[in-house]
Amino acid sequence: MRCPHCGGEIDFFEKDMTYTPNIINNICINQTPAEEISTRKKSTSIILCCLGFFGLGGFHRFYAGQIVTGLVWLCTAGCFFIGTVIDLITIIMGKFYDSKERRISKW
Repeated sequence: MRCPHCGGEIDFFEKDMTYTPNIINNICINQTPAEEISTRKKSTSIILCCLGFFGLGGFHRFYAGQIVTGLVWLCTAGCFFIGTVIDLITIIMGKFYDSKERRISKW
């Protein structure tokens, strides 16, 4: 039988001739925890990323806590602007993450 929440296989066990799904506190065991959202703002990241088009690449990465790649972007003009364009697209799509692997998606 499939879980109605996550679609995973539910294990049943017999107790007093009744079958009970393997669910604790109405949360399915197979369900993944909710993705964490960063406290940093998406709008600020976009503005800082756009500075890369003026030769100041990498400030959005410093803002996100990614210091090493921020230095690389700063020294290479945003990886010759290609990295800046890719980062701008990922920030707008909401797929850019901070240093603690939390998605930056709040405006």
